[in-house]
Amino acid sequence: MAKMILKFNDVVIDQIVLKQGDMNIGRRPGSEILLDNMAVSGNHASIFTIGEDSFIQDLNSTNGTFVNNKRVAKHHLENNDVITIGNHSLTYVNEKAKKSGPDFAKTVIINPQKSEDMLVQASRENSALSKESAPAVDTRQGSLFILSGANNGKRIDLTSAVTNLGRAGKRAGIISRTGNGRYILLPGDNNEAPRLNGVKVSASGEELKNGDVIEAADSRMQFYLK
Repeated sequence: MAKMILKFNDVVIDQIVLKQGDMNIGRRPGSEILLDNMAVSGNHASIFTIGEDSFIQDLNSTNGTFVNNKRVAKHHLENNDVITIGNHSLTYVNEKAKKSGPDFAKTVIINPQKSEDMLVQASRENSALSKESAPAVDTRQGSLFILSGANNGKRIDLTSAVTNLGRAGKRAGIISRTGNGRYILLPGDNNEAPRLNGVKVSASGEELKNGDVIEAADSRMQFYLK
């Protein structure tokens, strides 16, 4: 379980277990991580945790938020990262945290536009999944939660039959929804293969399951069914 070691002027004053979701950091009474110091803004920053991933985001504070002595707007935390806010420091402790790599937080554009070739692929995938007796239709809605990238922390509902992953003009992956309500992850342009739970997706694609982690266009996202 991830936690923060809170220090003031290098003296440990608290240990804070991070809950799933958002936790406020600030000087304002009621903040979940209260830093009572004039160098801290009332609503200074937030930490968002999903699974074993945690993210720090500065909330336009006056004096800034620093990770390992570098000012940040958003940052995907790694084990032993040190967040500095005024005279306080918070050391992130989570041995299960995944390393993001130096180029991990690049732009991801989720583009739900439809095109003929994509629909052909979706249809082909639907046929491959068909059986002699039609499977039950899954009516649950799929969504992507962006873990890393420019849209970090946002949820995108997969309302279109085809969703393209990647930068404009270059698809790094494709998610198509089949006629029976299943979601299939396919390679993008030039057979560029996204990774599903750390493994490259084959040309025939892979069916997405609740909680699956997708890596595409140097970004990382988690798939949810609701």
